[in-house]
Amino acid sequence: MLTPPLPSTILKSNLPNTPSRTNEQSPCGESSFPRQGERMSPSRPLVLLVFALATAGAASGADDMRLTRAVVPTFESVHLTLDAGKADYRGSVRVDLQVNEPAASFRLHAEEMRLGKITLSTADGKVFDVTTESGEKGLLTIKPAQPLARGRHTLEIEFENEFDTRAVGLYRMEFDGAGYAFTQFEAVDARKGFPCWDEPGFKIPYQITLTVPEAHKAISNTPEEKATVKDGWRTTVFAKTRPLPSYLLAIATGPLDTVDIPGMSIPGRVVTVKGHSGLAATAVKMTPPILAAMEKYFGSVYPFEKLDLIAVPEYWPGAMENPGAITFSESILLVDPRAASVSQRSSLAGVTAHELAHMWFGDLVTMKWWDDLWLNESFADWMGDKIANQVHPEFHADLAHVQSIQATMTGDSRPSSQAIRREISSNDNMLENVGLAYNKGKAVLGMFERWLGEEKFRSGVLDYLGKHEWGNAEAADLWSSLSKVSGGDVSGAMATFIDQNGVPLVSVESIEGGVVKLSQRRFLSQGVTAEPRQWRIPVTLRYPDGEGVGTKTILMTGETQTVNLGTRGKIDWILPDVEASGYYRWSVPPQILMTLANRSTQVLTPRERVAFIGNLAALMNAGMIHGDQYLAALSKFATDPEPRVIGALAGALGSVKQAFVPAEMAAPYARYIRRTLGPALDRLGLDKRPGEDESISVVRPQLLAWLGDEGADEKVVAHAENLSRAYLADPTSVDPSVAGAVLALAATRGDRALFDEYRTRFEIAKIPAERGRFLAALGNFREPALMEEAIKYSLQGPLRPQEIFQLTGGLGDTEPGRDRLYRFVTENYATITARLPPEFAGFLPFVASGC
Repeated sequence: MLTPPLPSTILKSNLPNTPSRTNEQSPCGESSFPRQGERMSPSRPLVLLVFALATAGAASGADDMRLTRAVVPTFESVHLTLDAGKADYRGSVRVDLQVNEPAASFRLHAEEMRLGKITLSTADGKVFDVTTESGEKGLLTIKPAQPLARGRHTLEIEFENEFDTRAVGLYRMEFDGAGYAFTQFEAVDARKGFPCWDEPGFKIPYQITLTVPEAHKAISNTPEEKATVKDGWRTTVFAKTRPLPSYLLAIATGPLDTVDIPGMSIPGRVVTVKGHSGLAATAVKMTPPILAAMEKYFGSVYPFEKLDLIAVPEYWPGAMENPGAITFSESILLVDPRAASVSQRSSLAGVTAHELAHMWFGDLVTMKWWDDLWLNESFADWMGDKIANQVHPEFHADLAHVQSIQATMTGDSRPSSQAIRREISSNDNMLENVGLAYNKGKAVLGMFERWLGEEKFRSGVLDYLGKHEWGNAEAADLWSSLSKVSGGDVSGAMATFIDQNGVPLVSVESIEGGVVKLSQRRFLSQGVTAEPRQWRIPVTLRYPDGEGVGTKTILMTGETQTVNLGTRGKIDWILPDVEASGYYRWSVPPQILMTLANRSTQVLTPRERVAFIGNLAALMNAGMIHGDQYLAALSKFATDPEPRVIGALAGALGSVKQAFVPAEMAAPYARYIRRTLGPALDRLGLDKRPGEDESISVVRPQLLAWLGDEGADEKVVAHAENLSRAYLADPTSVDPSVAGAVLALAATRGDRALFDEYRTRFEIAKIPAERGRFLAALGNFREPALMEEAIKYSLQGPLRPQEIFQLTGGLGDTEPGRDRLYRFVTENYATITARLPPEFAGFLPFVASGC
């Protein structure tokens, strides 16, 4: 699964084609979320999402809320009669049960539905009288008149229910006057769709049968087995699934369009709402090579019978790994082939790779319980980055990954952060902190892959999948397989990163006679105290060895450790994190730090330069370097030839503003922005050039946003206003990579007429990216009356549930905007939460946050 769009100021950087001025290392308003469209990764959102989800409500203890294994399902058939044009539906389930020990009662899940006839019988046909009792969190207790004996039984339940309308469970929505029904069951919303054992450990085959209006299509996880039409209704019986947990089941109905995806090992389609199939071409082209690369890594073909990619207009998670029926936010999957930006294509590649990785890691092998959700998502994100970068190196997903990890370490450095593997006692807050889990988990996996070596790591993954296919497993099972193939204690080292919060700081304390002394301690921002931590850290050093450049990898296990580099003569520089593969901060003596900055393009790779900038901001926040040192080192990267490094530099300038720029210093700060970033934009150009590197198209909108807004560069603002007018006249006339940036910049000085034009264009937009651009730009107007109107429009306008935060994102760019946003959220909390999926409640503190 991906995560929802980012809130507040963070959101703006993650909308397609909008500029990023968010400071990922800032001490104020930081976040460790994935970005939209980022696994929760590419370039990224993801996404990408960078936030924590919280399931509403408190829970009782595990003994009260968890289902037992005394009576377990072995197979469930589900028959639903769905007309997405109506408010309610009806259905029935038939469950084969295995009674493992005599039971006077047993429990399953059925939430917010009206139960009808319930029949419980033995294998030889004996029928029990039953009573039921409903509990919190959808728990349903079945009490037969006589205790159940060991053996096989059958449970049948008829029920009626209303469609959900907040894009969770089995929900309905309207698009262009037509009704559609979709599902989003992770984490605990399958129980809202039909009676089931709604825990990941109950992994069984299902058979779905859907009866829908004859004019509608019906789609589920498996291919159609048979279909019949009677009295205006079409009944489709789908093939039995392989063993699945309930949260991976999927349904889509309505007047859907489909486009075949040729060139895969199994049949596949892109599925859209009516009239949007013309936007499927990019996904059709990009999916087959990504799937082929995934199959090669895992050494096996895709493990399910078919692959539908379903574009959903109202969809908060970004994407969901339902086997055979992956659901995507429409804005990610459907890309206008005439005007696809680099960010859109990069996002599509990354999200698709993330979800396809889940087909093996999460679907073929499923976590036993939600305390290993972090591994489910982290592995898919790590694998998705690897494959996306392999298939589409032009998007430089590896550099985007490095930058996102810097933000993650910033959040994880706070004492209030949580371990990414923690006990989940029930279904309360199972998705909390998932943003940190995505990025920290994948960074740790990447660090240990480098330590063990790619082939050993892959062998361990394949051993794990082979042992547990079609079943459930936990993180310890993966560590066991990795330890087996490597001959080392992977589990003990991994635990120091997974089972405790915080980030280590690895310091180079001295270099004498070819021997370097390293030390570790917990990294904290200046003035912050927290209990000490110690880690077992794979550290790779690079240094000049007299004949060239040498590297050495160690597992740092103590508070201090000496390493003999085997060099002779003076070492004038050393890098403590080769290829930015470590999940730790690092420090070196001041003269070495400046040597690395001065010679960055000679001694550091692009990944290392992006990480150097993030690490530099962290050292300043920790009080380990002064502001003048920070600015001096940062300026060395202004002429870097790699566009993504320039993008990282632009992001790091937020630290300067937060720490050093009160209102009266705005003019000198603007001059500094123009002096630092102006040459980069001059070199890259205001407009796209034929044959330019894809990375330039990602960085250009960031430079336009920084120079036009914070830098008050009149040339840039005038250019943006000209392009915004051209876009309004003909969207295809403007480079899609800068379209969002220029619309947002024009809005900062826009008047009522421009606001009304943007609002109208948002309401009539048919292309998801265009809709997103205008909606985000509405939040960038600075005239107080228009800011107020934009805020009201977020609740009163025709926005989909997941779009509220997209409109308010730009307000966080100014202090008055942040203040107004805080008042808006606190004054309208009940109204906002009533419109959002319950999981979004945990978002709101970040939407209204600030320093």
